Amino acid sequence: MQNLTFSPWIGKNYGKSEYGKLLIIGDSHYFNNGLPNNLENFTKAQIAELDDISSNFHKTILKIFNHHTHQEFWHKIAFANAVQSAFTNADQVPTNAEKDIAERAFKEYLEIVKPEKVIVFSSRLWEHFFNKLGWGNHLGKINDRWNVRALDYVGGTCKAMGLHHPSSRGFSVPEFQKVIQDFLRF
Repeated sequence: MQNLTFSPWIGKNYGKSEYGKLLIIGDSHYFNNGLPNNLENFTKAQIAELDDISSNFHKTILKIFNHHTHQEFWHKIAFANAVQSAFTNADQVPTNAEKDIAERAFKEYLEIVKPEKVIVFSSRLWEHFFNKLGWGNHLGKINDRWNVRALDYVGGTCKAMGLHHPSSRGFSVPEFQKVIQDFLRF
């Protein structure tokens, strides 16, 4: 696909677990030791080795979903980062052009993965995607705060919600466990 640098991870039990077809979208990959040779398969390689090496983002996602091992959880879902640039550090902020590409990449991920539900763990990207007219319909809110949208893509429709990045200040695992449980039942 034309906007993707990183191919998505699709777990071997995607669509066959209690989560149905759940796609988690993260913010960005960053590389502080130089770029790997194969960016296209980097996400897949990263998820495959999470039980050996994992970031705070991945550890927090595991806690939110009440799983103990990465392999137990990540094989049940699909995952991708929206930003298609290779960042050099975790504090790097995407430009508006990079956020525009991330929006197009997000739409391509939907077409590839064909999810029923999507959680975007990046408020800045969620706001960039949906603080304008056009894509999707507002379906309601969870806890009078978290917007749920219906998104059409080639081949289907899904429900999507955007939350704070798990590494953001004030992120509360117990609070977001409840929000996500409510969303999965929405």
